Amino acid sequence: MDPRERVETSTLVDQAHAGTTAPAAGERGHVFSPVEAARIIVVALAAPAVWLHLWEPFPSISLIGVLGVLIGGWPIFKEAAENLGARRMTMELSMSIAIVAAASISQFLTALIITLFVLVAEELERMTVSRGRRAIRDLVEFLPRSVRLRRADGVCEAPADEVEIGDSVLVNPGGLIPVDGIVISGHSFIDQSRITGESIPVEKLAGSVVYAGTINQSGALEIRVEGIGRDTSYGRIIEAVEDAERSRAPVQQLADRLAGYLVYFALAAAVVT
Repeated sequence: MDPRERVETSTLVDQAHAGTTAPAAGERGHVFSPVEAARIIVVALAAPAVWLHLWEPFPSISLIGVLGVLIGGWPIFKEAAENLGARRMTMELSMSIAIVAAASISQFLTALIITLFVLVAEELERMTVSRGRRAIRDLVEFLPRSVRLRRADGVCEAPADEVEIGDSVLVNPGGLIPVDGIVISGHSFIDQSRITGESIPVEKLAGSVVYAGTINQSGALEIRVEGIGRDTSYGRIIEAVEDAERSRAPVQQLADRLAGYLVYFALAAAVVT
């Protein structure tokens, strides 16, 4: 998957606290485009046509098989070429080798079935990644856009991006906690299952720690701000999820480098054979 399709979490967290949520790539989920659907349908129809030997004007080659492999395999071959240039062994590269090898010995049914499996697998992967991005964005948009601050001249409503460390935030019953902080005054029960996983609301008194993204259930609270935006526990959880998705273990990086040389060796051996 293209890393540019991933949501930039820190930006989303800042947008949520700034009261703006500009549309981001993939926020509405992966759209199954007509071109992608048509490509899968063509391959799915070509496979039984080749199996039943329909319309074979040339005895030595299946025209439907060739067209099906070219139409369905084009995005696979394109990505495989990019991976080959980067010396990366990926599913697209290995499947391209298998498709070309099957087609070269006139096993077009096998080549079409492999192509169909790869196309469907890629769509399922895109849908899964899109669902994950959408879930992350839902988490971010759960944060409140405005807060009630206690200032020297009284209580006022202010955008979340104006909150600073040390400010006093007031949260009414039923409201969302917008920041990490310490309870200054008040008594309530907080649903913090989104942060800690606790299913039962937790009692909060003066001196208790509260977390952004949790729900104040019963009493009014006054909270001294200790963390805002991406520096909250809520923001760090979201960033940790994104970092885990982007990170690569050292052994995986080494395997990719070795696989690059293996790709060239395999291609050379195939040509010689």
